[in-house]
Amino acid sequence: MSSIKLMGGALALSMAISSVSYGDTTITLPDVNAEIYGKLNYHAYYNENTSGTATWKSGNNASRIGLSISEGGDIKAVGKIEVGVNIDDSGSDTFSSRLAYLGVEGPLGSATIGRQNSVFTSITGATDVFNVYGSNADQNQGDRMSNTLVISNDIGPASVSSMIQMDGTEGNKDIDKYETAVGIGPVSVGYAKDNNTEIDYMAISGSHDLGDVAISAAYSIKDNAGTETKGYEVVAQYDSISVGYGEIVDGDSFITAGIDHSLTAAFAVYAEYQLEQNVSSSEEDQNNYAVGAKVVF
Repeated sequence: MSSIKLMGGALALSMAISSVSYGDTTITLPDVNAEIYGKLNYHAYYNENTSGTATWKSGNNASRIGLSISEGGDIKAVGKIEVGVNIDDSGSDTFSSRLAYLGVEGPLGSATIGRQNSVFTSITGATDVFNVYGSNADQNQGDRMSNTLVISNDIGPASVSSMIQMDGTEGNKDIDKYETAVGIGPVSVGYAKDNNTEIDYMAISGSHDLGDVAISAAYSIKDNAGTETKGYEVVAQYDSISVGYGEIVDGDSFITAGIDHSLTAAFAVYAEYQLEQNVSSSEEDQNNYAVGAKVVF
């Protein structure tokens, strides 16, 4: 907690002081817009194993804290640092890297470098509305990747983002992975490739409001040397209630339901259930339950 207080205090001080003088020298500090944000999320869950037995467990659920900054006018510098916070741990692994990038934004779009969110996963993640379960059928390269360049721009009605990863690992390609995502209105399509494994990914997602009910769906394919794994998920949301169905084609299926209820502007509680139907093997179906609380700021 002391490190968080220190970061907040330093940020407040830097924003409050616009210039520093030493003798005859005055250094003017840039007018930086900065925002500290985060989420503290703790849950208890009951996940059956393949033999149908399980116990209740509790723990951290993707808690995080971050700092987002920008400076400039029509052309501005941007950056973000975000770390995962293991709120139930007292050891040396309390913090973990999530995001760390910098770049520029302007009338022609944006370019950022560092550890960033996958642009392809923004498509498969269209149905990622639950706190614990869901998104079991997604086919993608991962949520976040290091050593990446992301370029984004609007071309007419289309929003286009492309990412390349250059890890520089010996024996790897110059460009290890690349991704492209294109969105037009409520529909998005994407393509990704891992040059080292020669695995291709394709996805499409969309959303539509039916009165008070919001419907979203995603379909994705993983192509490994001609062997395809296909998955899809459909989710419906009404107020604080969400229900979803996902399936790996010719494989397991998942039925998920949850409620996420806000008690204040920042504090909410939630409960979820998922039935995992193991149709691809002789394993028993699994019933999974979770309850939790979170503070988002």
